[in-house]
Amino acid sequence: MCYTISMKKMVLLVVLLLPVLAYAAPSLKFENESHDFGQAKEGERLEYTFEFSNTGKDDLSIEKVNAP
Repeated sequence: MCYTISMKKMVLLVVLLLPVLAYAAPSLKFENESHDFGQAKEGERLEYTFEFSNTGKDDLSIEKVNAP
């Protein structure tokens, strides 16, 4: 297979930029990843707040949250 010089430069540029893009990406760090409520009575309302921070260099956008 024969590559042109511009194709080689483009591939090299992508390979060199991938680590930079991964480093700049947002990274979500939770203070606690789980919580045990212990014994709960039926109908009792339970609440817990998960504290987290963005430890990455880029803005973090949370678009959807699911609970099991």
